[in-house]
Amino acid sequence: MQRSLVPTLFALPVCALLLSAPPAHAQLKSPPRLGAPIPASLDTADKHEKRCRTSDTQVDPCTEIEIGNIRYTIAWDEQTKAITYLFTNDRSFLTDNGLAVGNSLRVADAGQSDTTVPYMKWMIDPKWKDTDARLGTAVWYAVLHKDSLDHSFGDVVGFVQSRYIQLKP
Repeated sequence: MQRSLVPTLFALPVCALLLSAPPAHAQLKSPPRLGAPIPASLDTADKHEKRCRTSDTQVDPCTEIEIGNIRYTIAWDEQTKAITYLFTNDRSFLTDNGLAVGNSLRVADAGQSDTTVPYMKWMIDPKWKDTDARLGTAVWYAVLHKDSLDHSFGDVVGFVQSRYIQLKP
């Protein structure tokens, strides 16, 4: 009895499609709040055991999701299941005051000290934070890469909320 290869050939693209893992598609209308329990849909949506660096000394389980056409990385504490980190570098993300990825911001005026704080491979300036009213009242910090020619400016490479950010008093 000879089998036809036709069903096998049709099944291969379907298998390839199922094995290529897109970001988790949780049914969320907005990103969860920092410190909140991880929604069950996120905890079970991404079965790839992905881990993200959330500070210089911390790595947490995480997933990437798309909410309202904006891609976010969300990480949580493995023990408590509380959200520890939210990040987006999506160019569609826009804060209430118009901050966006790609903006160039002044981080130090002549004669004033630089208030930026190192955060992983980037910098955060406490004065460059904002909210996105569509997402509630959570504060998003602009993540900056200092301009190599003029250190008084930084280019926005993303926005972060993290329990690991250590800001100067």
